[in-house]
Amino acid sequence: MPGIPALSNAIPAEIAETSARAEPDRSGRTAEHAGQAELTQIESARGAAREAVARGKSEWRRRPAEETFNLGRYLITGRIASGGMATVYRARLDGEGGFAREFAIKVIHAHLAAAEGFKDRFLDEARVASRVNHPNVVATIDSDQDHGYHYLVLELVDGVTLRQLQVNDLHRSATSEGARLNPSEAARVVCDAARGLHAVHTVVDDEGQSLEVVHRDLSPHNLMLDITGRTVLIDLGLAKARGQLGHTQTGVLCGKLPYMSPEQSRIAPLDARSDVFSLGSVLFELAVGQPPFGDDHTPGTLDKLRKSDPDRLARLLVEAEVPSWLARVVLGCLRREPGARYQTAAALADALDDGMRDAGVIQSNVRQALSRRATAVAEQLGPLHPAEPLPPLISLDPTGSHRAVPQVGGFIGGLPGWVRGLGMATAGAVLVLLVLLAIESFDRRSARAGDQHWIPNLTAAVNATAARPEPIAAEHPDHPDQAASPGSDRGDSPAGSATAPLPLDTTAPPDEVVLEPVHKRKRPGANRDPLEEFKSNPYE
Repeated sequence: MPGIPALSNAIPAEIAETSARAEPDRSGRTAEHAGQAELTQIESARGAAREAVARGKSEWRRRPAEETFNLGRYLITGRIASGGMATVYRARLDGEGGFAREFAIKVIHAHLAAAEGFKDRFLDEARVASRVNHPNVVATIDSDQDHGYHYLVLELVDGVTLRQLQVNDLHRSATSEGARLNPSEAARVVCDAARGLHAVHTVVDDEGQSLEVVHRDLSPHNLMLDITGRTVLIDLGLAKARGQLGHTQTGVLCGKLPYMSPEQSRIAPLDARSDVFSLGSVLFELAVGQPPFGDDHTPGTLDKLRKSDPDRLARLLVEAEVPSWLARVVLGCLRREPGARYQTAAALADALDDGMRDAGVIQSNVRQALSRRATAVAEQLGPLHPAEPLPPLISLDPTGSHRAVPQVGGFIGGLPGWVRGLGMATAGAVLVLLVLLAIESFDRRSARAGDQHWIPNLTAAVNATAARPEPIAAEHPDHPDQAASPGSDRGDSPAGSATAPLPLDTTAPPDEVVLEPVHKRKRPGANRDPLEEFKSNPYE
């Protein structure tokens, strides 16, 4: 409807009629009446929008305290959605003087917080998204961490994803045609998305150099339609940019196969034209009701994607009764060769704007229709899921802002992670080797000191024994030969007999003395007096 602002929220269904349907009256009374009706509709729309906002503010107050928790300075009031990399929560920030504002907080999953590369990818998303300032791209407001959880603070978009919109329409219809938008609505949605995508592609760094960003994951899951009829690009999690910290694994496909470009499926170098192809696939699905190459990750889908047969695509567009002006734009996106497509997302948006203008599409009416769709689906989805408190993570990162964590700088900080890890492993191995060498050296010194203390005492004991006077052997009256027999045994001699002592051989130690090897540890009790091991006469 001409004159109705694009930000009119929650427009009732009965306001779909416009003054264009009123038949002109020659007296001009009909036109005047239509103008008054239009003003009434505008006021009604604004009143409905104010009621929706007030209703949203009251809902968070009714939420029980046990379903909320704090993450940093934000109060988490509900869970919006959860994906493969992160969970998105609804949060509220309260300040002095009654200040209050709601945000969306994207929190990386606990099992990925310590995984290699995921933290860097998360910070890359924050770095790129924070430099984008466009109404069709979700605003990134802050990046922080608390209790080991890294999170992004985002603009809260009150609406639904295009996938939720498609699923809802499909459930309400018996055929796949119910999951598609009319041509003007599909064109408006993708035109807004293309404007935001061009803003992402043209992001520059502090020196004014392009970051060469490629989204790589455009799909109905990552595009939202808010209750004002605006399309918003909401996720840059797989975006590739120059100078990024994290890198995806070489040889691994990133994104959703049904919406990839042929060069992305071949893991070839990508540029902005790859995203143009992906956005063309989304436009095809919104207009026809099904993806152009299949809706699963199978070899059949991959084969159709890499061929990208324009004849087959044109036949599907004709069968779905897509108008020629929109079909030309769709086919211009889905060319197999990048050079044959629209070279920028801005060129795609311009082509859609020109086509809608040539077809006589009234943009305000289209936005109202999209607003009604988004509002109806949001109401059917019901309230938010409760937010379960996050357990504190045991992480190497200290609690608090990652900006306060000291970073490794200089030459070491510029080295790749695997080089730093190899250096740490080598240093650890050298440390262990030094400890083992120190232990072995200590053992050798201990053994040498023990030997030097033992042997002089042994020599003194032997000398003292040898210095004693030898007893005189008494002759036996009956067996005089036994007195001089050196082989006599004490057990065989009669009582009172004595034998001459054998010459003392100092080269062979007595049976009672056991000398330890030089290189062994001293046995317990080594500090006892060595003379206790010897008798005054070893032959007694």
